[in-house]
Amino acid sequence: MRNPEKKRVAEIVGLVLLIGATLFISINTAEAKKLVGYVVTVLTPFIYGFCIAYVLNLLVKQFDGLFHKHALKKGKTPNVKRYRAWSIVLSILIFVAFVALTVSMVIPNLKSTVESLTKQAPELWDKLMGYLDSLKVKQPRLAEYITKFETNIDSYFDKAQTWLKNHWSDLLSTAFTKIKSASSVAFNFAIGFVIAIGMLIYKELLVSEVYLIMRRVLNKKYYRYFCYAQELTNKKFQIFLKFNVVQAVITGAGTFLVMLVSGMPYKASITLLITVTQLIPIIGAIVGTAVSAILIAAISPVKAVIFVGLCIVVQQLVEKLINPHLMGKELELPGLITFIAICLGGKQFGLVGLICAVPVVSVLYDVYTLKLRPRMKQADAKKQDISPID
Repeated sequence: MRNPEKKRVAEIVGLVLLIGATLFISINTAEAKKLVGYVVTVLTPFIYGFCIAYVLNLLVKQFDGLFHKHALKKGKTPNVKRYRAWSIVLSILIFVAFVALTVSMVIPNLKSTVESLTKQAPELWDKLMGYLDSLKVKQPRLAEYITKFETNIDSYFDKAQTWLKNHWSDLLSTAFTKIKSASSVAFNFAIGFVIAIGMLIYKELLVSEVYLIMRRVLNKKYYRYFCYAQELTNKKFQIFLKFNVVQAVITGAGTFLVMLVSGMPYKASITLLITVTQLIPIIGAIVGTAVSAILIAAISPVKAVIFVGLCIVVQQLVEKLINPHLMGKELELPGLITFIAICLGGKQFGLVGLICAVPVVSVLYDVYTLKLRPRMKQADAKKQDISPID
């Protein structure tokens, strides 16, 4: 049992450090932001590495199980070090092959679509102006509004040209900043990928060391809290990732079927695009549908409108009928909380925030509903049982 005096001293030191950190942040907000930004920048490759390792570990575990069963069938003792390397290599190959296939099928179609729309733009503009002129003759009452519309369009074009002339240097500077940021992300991702491989190779050792450190640092009560939080978080993230993959595959398959029946172009490319973007909650479905509609619009605007309607139907069917059976109540969150979590996560942390917001908030919501709310109800019940003193 710990010495009470040492425990008291540790509590006082921790309180002093907490008060000092709070005062520093409140007094030096700008400096605190810089410090936090610097720490995040230094830790970014490790954060990327952890995220990559966590996602790849879902595949690595499956291959580990297959190799383990294969060794037992042949009467051999499973060698974790030997088949772990093969599991990691196969997982990386599957991931790289999927990304390469998606990019190789979608990017060329996007390029051809942009070129087609650029070529068709003058013709479409002339058709629009001709239609408006004929409408003036057929509907004299609308002539005044159409003239105002044409005048406003011309003024908007003039303003756009003037703005571009005045701000072209700012646009170049912004483009250079974005390219620099993209190169930094690519560099951090590459370092994170190497870190992820190391984590996957020594994952059992790393996990045991973390638990050993926490057991030494925390007392039994808080160590149990740590184990509970870790197990719950791991469970929620695994459920979320597996569910999202299955949902994306089902949505992609449904999209392919409706495109096949309705005779839409770019079936394979759009199916892959919809499947990949569906992995991002809420925003992914909108982006995938919009980009796919642009691809189809280059060939037939009418088919693009039909495609959007079909996509909405497929996504609603998957969300209302299939999702509850797949996910059950494992990640059940109120709709408003889910929406707020995705908005805040995306705004503060970008793509990573969009993906991680739902499982993180689901963990916090479970802690509240399973641990905190029952205690609050018990406290309220005790207060109600206390009769007032006359």
